[in-house]
Amino acid sequence: MIGLTFIALFAGVLALLSTSILVGRWLAARRKYYKTLAERTQTINHLLTFAQTMQGAGRADQIYSSLCHFLRTELDLTGLTILSHDPEAVPETTIQAFWPENLVSSATGSPEFDTSQCPCLRQSLPWVFQPGNSPVRCTLDASLRLPTTHPAYCIPFNFGRKIRVAVHMLLEPGQVWTEQRRQVAQAYVNAAQASLSSLHLLREAEKQSLMDALTGLFNRRSLDQFLNREVALAERHKHALSLVMVDIDHFKDINDNHGHAAGDYVLKAFADCVRITLRKTDLAFRYGGDEFVIALPQTNLEQAWQVMQKLRQAFMAVDFTSAISKLEAHPTLSIGVTERSTASNVLTMSQMLSAADTALYAAKSDHRDCIKVFEPSQAA
Repeated sequence: MIGLTFIALFAGVLALLSTSILVGRWLAARRKYYKTLAERTQTINHLLTFAQTMQGAGRADQIYSSLCHFLRTELDLTGLTILSHDPEAVPETTIQAFWPENLVSSATGSPEFDTSQCPCLRQSLPWVFQPGNSPVRCTLDASLRLPTTHPAYCIPFNFGRKIRVAVHMLLEPGQVWTEQRRQVAQAYVNAAQASLSSLHLLREAEKQSLMDALTGLFNRRSLDQFLNREVALAERHKHALSLVMVDIDHFKDINDNHGHAAGDYVLKAFADCVRITLRKTDLAFRYGGDEFVIALPQTNLEQAWQVMQKLRQAFMAVDFTSAISKLEAHPTLSIGVTERSTASNVLTMSQMLSAADTALYAAKSDHRDCIKVFEPSQAA
């Protein structure tokens, strides 16, 4: 009888222990579940905060800076580099943001980086780089002060027509780029990509509203805005500023005798000559019809005359016969040049336009195909 009682008691104790173990496991699982839920809730809240930050960003550098901050804090990174490649920019490859401050060994922020050697950008796919040199490491490692023992993960994306971006992230040695880490990183990058794309489209729309559709030069609508700015800068910094008005000689005859397609070809050819002749800081506007205005900052009269001579030579070198049959004579340019000057009382934008127009009229009156510099006596 005592034996049976002992066995029953022992069985009860075992049942109680089993229940305690099960309860303990259940409680541990619940704690793990709530911890994971809290972490995910925190991550979602951080993502929402990041998304709101992106909505308030008005410049690309603000987006890059915010992406760098949120990624390094959310993923506990030891290093992060965001670089962009734009074939139309100088330099083409630029580091937009990085952390920590001593991570990048390149003093210029523009590392020697061959995008064709980057597996991420080449394949447009995220890539996990294992520690060490096997099987492959990113060529960006050569520009970083952290060794290749740090596991790396790179996410590429595009925005606009040509701009490509790579987000290169590093963890402490021994850590792993888990699926969850990669998903969180991708979510942040996707939000930044959307904001950069929207900002780029907005800038392109603003740019298009200021451009002449046929020639690709600035239109007359943008002239007041940009010229007033250049006049103000010349006044503030005491820099020279020259203004040029250009007219294509006998342009109406080309339209009448050969059609508007031929006239458009001449206008586009002139615009191409402007682009290969002028500096990036110079401004060229289609003023109306076949008349153009060119602003040359930090350029005096003598220098402006030389620039216009190069423009005339470039225009004379264009072969129009392949596009316009039976062209009687090669199109030429009449050019009027003036400089912002207290001596001639040509100071404001309207005064400069008037002076350049007066010089242009003098060029057209003098058998065309020439350059005339404004003289105060011409306006008398």
